[in-house]
Amino acid sequence: MPVKVIAFIFCTLLLFPCTAWSVEEDGKKPNEKKIYTVIEFESTFMNRKKEDLLKALGEPDLKSEHRGHEVWQYHRIIKEQGKLWDQNILFNFGRVNQMWGTPTGRH
Repeated sequence: MPVKVIAFIFCTLLLFPCTAWSVEEDGKKPNEKKIYTVIEFESTFMNRKKEDLLKALGEPDLKSEHRGHEVWQYHRIIKEQGKLWDQNILFNFGRVNQMWGTPTGRH
């Protein structure tokens, strides 16, 4: 084998991101959204900062305002009564203060 081919193969393997292998190992696709139960979602995110939600869930699907407070909505992220629901998150002083689910299809 020519040296250039060996060098190319070596560089390709060296620079290939490890995340490609880790994605295959845990069985999740790169942009696959985790579905939470209501209790799991609330216990994970209640009283957390906006920045923590952005790191864990990414940008919300919808931002709005309710009674002077910012509300973020994530579509089809919780499972309730055997169906996927949207989750609304209200912030007070930059922290999650209240949550409520709404059935999907109301956007």
